Amino acid sequence: MLEQGFAFFITITLMMLAFVVASIIIPFYGFIKKSWKGLAIGCLIQPIFCALVCFIVIISVYLFQRYDLRKYRNEAMVTIKKVDADGYIHYWHLKDDVECFYELKEKNNADHEYNGYDNGKLFDVLPNDSTSVIVDDKIVVRFDIENKKVTATEYGEPMDVEDVNWDKVKKYYAKQP
Repeated sequence: MLEQGFAFFITITLMMLAFVVASIIIPFYGFIKKSWKGLAIGCLIQPIFCALVCFIVIISVYLFQRYDLRKYRNEAMVTIKKVDADGYIHYWHLKDDVECFYELKEKNNADHEYNGYDNGKLFDVLPNDSTSVIVDDKIVVRFDIENKKVTATEYGEPMDVEDVNWDKVKKYYAKQP
């Protein structure tokens, strides 16, 4: 996700640069149509056009990032939470397609939906045995499907289980050999 995000930012930056370069045509077009008066108007319109394009691109990137983060949260089969002593809240959103989205939030920003795109990482969800999975070689999540109970530990210390989607858990274990 973050590598894709970096490529996305490069693409957006190149698109903005292309629009800025293309906006150089505006004063020339004004000069061709209305001579010096058109050139002056074109020179006034060009920075407004560039600012408008940059604003639209920045808002689009922000909305795309919010959508992407919301998608990762909503597709989770299990959400695990850990609060550390430094005032940070760690969330792991385990998906049923062997992917885990990790996000880091500060305690005072925990209620905000969008906390920044750079505060997330992707990890693999690896099956440990028939009832548990491992994330990042340190988090073990055990599922008791019959009793509908989930426990999570990090290096043996218990963690909070925020949310469980049992349909996705069953789907995950149905795919496992």
